[in-house]
Amino acid sequence: MDVKARQKLKVYRAIDNNYRLNVLARLHDEPDIAFNDLAKKVRIDRALLAYHVGVLKDVGLIESKYERRSKKSSKYRLTDEGIKILKEFKLVKTSTKKEQQ
Repeated sequence: MDVKARQKLKVYRAIDNNYRLNVLARLHDEPDIAFNDLAKKVRIDRALLAYHVGVLKDVGLIESKYERRSKKSSKYRLTDEGIKILKEFKLVKTSTKKEQQ
């Protein structure tokens, strides 16, 4: 089996989970959301969210950015691959003007 096929299978296994699908959908709607806010919106314990975020990061569907302001914060967003997967499975509406630019 070639490398691309193996990677695709890893991605499919990663998204075969309701929590992770909810995380992806939320990140599509609210890019650059802070970890704690994401946990509240998805209604999941932070430790469990950390696990699921790790799975999604490992397969390249989301990325994080660490910001240091008044409080330390990690912000999360979809990668181009994450957006592509959501569209492939029709989990989001058609692209916005911002995504087309």
